[in-house]
Amino acid sequence: MMGAFDKFLNKVLVFFVFVQGMGLVILIGIEVLFRYALANALSWPEEVAGILFTWFTLIGTVLVTRSGEHIEFNSLLVRLPPGVNKALGVFNQLIICAFAVFMVIYGYHYAMMFTFEKTPAAGINLLWLNFALPVNGLLILLYALWNILKMITRGPAEAGNS
Repeated sequence: MMGAFDKFLNKVLVFFVFVQGMGLVILIGIEVLFRYALANALSWPEEVAGILFTWFTLIGTVLVTRSGEHIEFNSLLVRLPPGVNKALGVFNQLIICAFAVFMVIYGYHYAMMFTFEKTPAAGINLLWLNFALPVNGLLILLYALWNILKMITRGPAEAGNS
């Protein structure tokens, strides 16, 4: 059950990252074109690109959490007995879970403090920016818990590779 949902969610997230990446290239291209070629700088592409970049980065973090390809120092881990290796892998994912819960709780509170704020040039409600933290925190929490389950049932080496 979780395997099918995981694959679907991964495809959706990869699609969003692709669209956001293309959007960033287009927006920055427009900004450069208007600023340097037409000598008539636009103010809104920078704001929109900032929002896209925030979501792009955080969804990328979710995808890295899913795959287990985040930064880790495993030169010591590979020399440890399998039981210790598994325990440290689970501990690592629990730290990620704690940080994700922090992202959800404080990200939500921060977003709620600025519900009526808008960007100056584009007039976009800042909730589109500020909800990136709690939404992606939930997704990171989901994948970290899923990784813990896989580590317990399979082992640390296979947890991020599904």
